[in-house]
Amino acid sequence: MKILFQGDSIIDAGRARDNDVNVGVMDFSKLKNCMEKFVQEYNIPGVDCMVYKDHEVIFRYFTGMSDIENNKKMAGNELYLIFSMTKMLTCTAALQLFEKGKYLMSDPLSKYLPEFERMKISSNELNIEDAAKITTGGGFGEIVKNDRAGYAKKQITIKDLFTMGAGLDYALTDDAIINAINEGKTSTRELVGAMSEKSLGFEPGTRFRYSLCHDVLGALIEVWSGDKLGEYMRKNIFEPLNMKNTFFGVAKDENKLSKMAARYIFDENRKPKRVPLECTYNLTEEYESGGAGLTSCTEDYAAFLDALACGGVGKNDKRILSSKTVELMGTNHLKGKQCDDFYQLRPGYGYGLGVRIHIDKAASGSLSPIGEFGWDGAAGAFSMVDTKNKISLTYFQHVHDWDVKIQTEIKNALYSCI
Repeated sequence: MKILFQGDSIIDAGRARDNDVNVGVMDFSKLKNCMEKFVQEYNIPGVDCMVYKDHEVIFRYFTGMSDIENNKKMAGNELYLIFSMTKMLTCTAALQLFEKGKYLMSDPLSKYLPEFERMKISSNELNIEDAAKITTGGGFGEIVKNDRAGYAKKQITIKDLFTMGAGLDYALTDDAIINAINEGKTSTRELVGAMSEKSLGFEPGTRFRYSLCHDVLGALIEVWSGDKLGEYMRKNIFEPLNMKNTFFGVAKDENKLSKMAARYIFDENRKPKRVPLECTYNLTEEYESGGAGLTSCTEDYAAFLDALACGGVGKNDKRILSSKTVELMGTNHLKGKQCDDFYQLRPGYGYGLGVRIHIDKAASGSLSPIGEFGWDGAAGAFSMVDTKNKISLTYFQHVHDWDVKIQTEIKNALYSCI
């Protein structure tokens, strides 16, 4: 099998073990051309894409620049701030503890974090557009208007956190968080506790709003496991899957820092403009954001997605989840108004335990199969897991304010190749 790398002039056919998709001999020219289109036509500085099928790499291609100003080409070993691609890892960690009986989905959050027992609620109508900005890399913390209207009648459940149904917001600089930091509270557990001072945007379990729910899950992982979030992930996900370049925060040692891709945002002319290499979601040096705080690389994240696509087992035969738990993760858990809310963000998709779920091809316009799931990140990273065919796709870029249509283009290019 020949795998495509940056600089290859020949597109060769690759073979993969056959499952429900009869892959046979594959010509990946369409997926390769899709990557080149992103760089040449969409002005994305650099891209890296890796596809697994049943523990075998069947496609890898990277092109463009990792650092425009220093004329540094993509090398395939870049590290990225993965922002909300952190969420799938946090939810996987939480589901490991679910398998160990540490909690039930129906448990109230206050059973483990008592400060969330009595939550204030806002009288303002939910504005889905705020969430849409964040989910397309166009926002760095929602500005929320909350006029108090008493207290919520329902308690937030653990499932509400997984499914973004808690009613929380994505405001990172509200009084509750800033006051806590000024008081010297810097840990994940302390600052998540401060989030209990927020006013909910709706009764828990009734709507969908992209929010700090998975940051709260990160604090719960610490409560349930007794480890710091990053330490728990290291021992139970990163080390078992040999993910040596995945960690919270920006790289500090010179070797890793030299591999960090420069970070950009599109200006008003859709040209990449360099911005500081920082993650505002990690609120302090000690805070580890379960929603958006990790740094990773293409090969590491691809190994993680391959494990999910293969029923929770990595290519080294290490199991991180049971196949039944992966199935639960990739099942649509939204109903009623929650579905309507999410359809405005991702037409044709529902939402499972921390992941979008493909449920309607007519609405999505996607060639990917029903049940395909994954998520993305603020700087444009994108993931896809297809458990039916044991296929996974990992895509990294490092530029904000992207168009969600690139995700459909990637999926359609992939499935038209096989």
